[in-house]
Amino acid sequence: MAMAMRTDRLGLLLDQLETSLDLSRARLAGLTDEEHLWEPVPGCWSVRRRGRSTTPGAYGAGDWVLDFGGAPDPAPVTTIAWRIGHLTSMFHGRWEWTFGSRSVPPEVDTAFTPVAAEALDQLWAGARRWADAVAGLTEEQLDVVGLGQFPRGLDPQLPIVSIVWWMNREFIHHAAEVALLRDLHRWRARPGSDAPAR
Repeated sequence: MAMAMRTDRLGLLLDQLETSLDLSRARLAGLTDEEHLWEPVPGCWSVRRRGRSTTPGAYGAGDWVLDFGGAPDPAPVTTIAWRIGHLTSMFHGRWEWTFGSRSVPPEVDTAFTPVAAEALDQLWAGARRWADAVAGLTEEQLDVVGLGQFPRGLDPQLPIVSIVWWMNREFIHHAAEVALLRDLHRWRARPGSDAPAR
């Protein structure tokens, strides 16, 4: 049976996010802590215990922080933990500065974790809260410039429909990278593989 798709602007964006989340939940089922923290090359950005990060802008609300800062060239490879943490922080921050109190600094809005299952629970919960809030927007509100006030982007200059689109794009982009990293981790030590196990 064919799935009924909405054709209104908001419906298309929400359906896109929901189907992307469903695909990602299936793809990331059973993610292990080893996969989560695997560093395929030296110098990866990841989730690290506070005080152990070497990046200038590492941030987080708890004992673990997300490597961040500057604009290294070339850009660093990031771990699955980093990508999931980045997405979680994105959903938390954008919700806070669009639908929340607009007062919690992005640097302390997320408590990161090295535990894969906990990190995924945080991601799914943050995405659900964002999607539920977005679903309540009216057609008129979609075009309101500055409804989102996230201080680390163009949110104050764009209509919220553009931010919703960008959030979907960002999730799809990083979720695909996580899936590829998981494939590489699985295949790294298979017989016949040229890649040495790390």
